[in-house]
Amino acid sequence: MIAGRAGDPEAVVQEYFARVRAGGDGVADLFHDDGRLVGLGAVVEGRAAITAFYAGAVEDARPAPRLLGPLLVNGDRVAAEIAIGLADGSELHVCDLFEVTDGRIRSLTYFVADH
Repeated sequence: MIAGRAGDPEAVVQEYFARVRAGGDGVADLFHDDGRLVGLGAVVEGRAAITAFYAGAVEDARPAPRLLGPLLVNGDRVAAEIAIGLADGSELHVCDLFEVTDGRIRSLTYFVADH
């Protein structure tokens, strides 16, 4: 849980992006034990599986997300439009939709916006 602004969905999502940019340490700790990642036809469920997902992503691609605008917050839902710089020099345009409850991410659904 995030200290100071505990339970604040925007603070949780800002911390999520900070941890991903810093190499992924502790990203899974921001999720509920039964949290879910949904995207690209796959569902990753549970903190252990999310830990493995981010470990692989960081090792393979070293993602560096950059917000393209302000976070859009509506209650416990936070949307972010981001560009993700990858280790190979390419960049993905992605939209993330977070559901944050009790100071942790319940779900993160991501959509690749490139065409």
